[in-house]
Amino acid sequence: MQVFIKKFKTLCNMVTSGHIKQIFIIIKNRTYSNTYWYFVRRDLNLGLIGEVPKTKIDIKLRPYKSSDHQYFSHLILDDMLLNANIPTCYVAVTNEDVPCFRQWLIEPSQNEKIKGFFGDNFPLLAADECIFERAYAVKEYRGMNLYPTVNYILGKKALDLGYRWVVACIDINNAASLKAALKLETRPYKLQITKWRFFTRKVSYTHIPEKLKKQNPWLFPDENS
Repeated sequence: MQVFIKKFKTLCNMVTSGHIKQIFIIIKNRTYSNTYWYFVRRDLNLGLIGEVPKTKIDIKLRPYKSSDHQYFSHLILDDMLLNANIPTCYVAVTNEDVPCFRQWLIEPSQNEKIKGFFGDNFPLLAADECIFERAYAVKEYRGMNLYPTVNYILGKKALDLGYRWVVACIDINNAASLKAALKLETRPYKLQITKWRFFTRKVSYTHIPEKLKKQNPWLFPDENS
């Protein structure tokens, strides 16, 4: 009930903030749509070899602050995640403390909140797993190699916390994020299919079809070597 109330408040805020177009997109997608996501996984013991990837600007990572919201105010789903109070949201900032990238590191201690917010969109985490979720680079700072650098730093943090695996989901059409994930030794290991029919959602998981692997052989280098 609390999650529903928070989502309703977010919807009301969208209306008062003038995000009418986004509301119609959400309504359209939840009336009829099919979406496909790769679930990707990285073994932190293998994927943190070498130096931290270089960015084109100096950055440091810190927890998100409410004053950062102006840089991410158009991200409706992210606002809903913030309102669900699921830790921990991190922000990469410049030397002047200007936010340029944001991403969550979510631990298995938050499984109850994960289930309440994501529903079947995420399986519950095992004790040695964590989630990297909702990566976003501020427009002015794109193309500066922020994604692999932030994910490397978060990976180190997760390893220090005792986690071996990082799991995430990436839209199968998001080639930029998939290529960046591949550089970090992250590999797709299952396919999620989400179907919306008149505001009823059905989520299923399946092995990645061979046809999809053949269409994107660069995503599966271990199988094509």
